[in-house]
Amino acid sequence: MKLPICPPIDRLLEGGIESGVITNFYGPAATGKTNIAKCAVVSAVNAGKKVIYVDTEGGFSVERLEQMTSPGKKYTDRIMLLEPKTWQEQGNAIRKLQVLCRKESIGLVVVDSIVALWRVTIDDTNHVSVNKELATQLSILSKIARENDIPVLLTNQVYSEPETGKIEMSGRNIVKWWSKNIVELMHAGRTSCRIARISRARSLPEDKTVEFLICDKGLKDAGFRIF
Repeated sequence: MKLPICPPIDRLLEGGIESGVITNFYGPAATGKTNIAKCAVVSAVNAGKKVIYVDTEGGFSVERLEQMTSPGKKYTDRIMLLEPKTWQEQGNAIRKLQVLCRKESIGLVVVDSIVALWRVTIDDTNHVSVNKELATQLSILSKIARENDIPVLLTNQVYSEPETGKIEMSGRNIVKWWSKNIVELMHAGRTSCRIARISRARSLPEDKTVEFLICDKGLKDAGFRIF
């Protein structure tokens, strides 16, 4: 089963984000990561499901969510919002999800973003233990997706390799290992226009690309072809 998000991303992923696995959307700032996450939340609530949203960046805006929703329909009472402020709090929140998913009928888990607190915590003295904890959190999220047959949506940041200048996903191999579907988001060089590219997927061709626009209601087609 797949959860529809919005027309351009649904076409790219042939129906939406997949249940039972982690789907990872990564890219630079302002490429649409949180907007995609909120589109998924609206879709899940419209389907009668509850959502757990782990906000590690303080970017969850009720006002933005209301822009994207149907007038007169309540959404916030169907969303469990967790807001960890430290890496340790994030670990506690991820572990708490296992209990919440057993108690409640959860249809979607979002972590926005999986690496924000990791990035401000990791250094040369603790990188082994911090990376081990990141892998543990991802393994828990993967287990939640499988056992509850629900989609888990992660957003992720990027960094530039100092020597080559190449843009890489934060957390690199650890996050890649646990993410069965990975979508890269990029700026398209036109106002409000973004590019989404399949970096990896279990059953879809890599490098398939779509352009989309960020608008008041979420995301819409940019009027360009899928490549």
